[in-house]
Amino acid sequence: MLVWIVAAIVAGLYVSFKRSEVRALRKELRDVSVRLAEAEERVDTFIIRDSIPVVETRVVEVDRTDYKKLLADESLIKDLKLKVSDLESENRTLLSTRDTVVLTSVDDSVYSYRDQWCRFSYVHATGVLDWEVRDSLCTYVSAEYRHRFLWWKWGRKGYKVSIVNFNPRSRIEYEKYIRLR
Repeated sequence: MLVWIVAAIVAGLYVSFKRSEVRALRKELRDVSVRLAEAEERVDTFIIRDSIPVVETRVVEVDRTDYKKLLADESLIKDLKLKVSDLESENRTLLSTRDTVVLTSVDDSVYSYRDQWCRFSYVHATGVLDWEVRDSLCTYVSAEYRHRFLWWKWGRKGYKVSIVNFNPRSRIEYEKYIRLR
């Protein structure tokens, strides 16, 4: 009888020790995911259809309470009249456009350039440069699976974000996609 009591006490101590260890590991995982979400992640870039740049990055999953405490842009969310509890994800993209164009003279004092993605007009007499740059992005979020066999897939490993930038002059500098749990 005494052996059973001692075994139960030892088992209880072992379970409580393992529980506290699991809690510490979960907290460490949450801290790492928050640090990963805070970092500006560079993206992998490749080209499709000879001139359309595509970037890929991984989705960072963050606990909703950690997001609210450490990552949320509270003033922006408030301005949009949203609540953190209603959000599913946050996607931030930095985009830069750069090119050199030759302005052609329309008349003596107006120079202009126009194509599918940008328009420039410079009036020499007033010194006014009017310009407009257009861009188009398409974002796809797809699941990554741990296991595959024939047509079956199971065990979700995470998500992958693919962004297609249709303007060949623009370049996506970084992409951050945070999914809230």
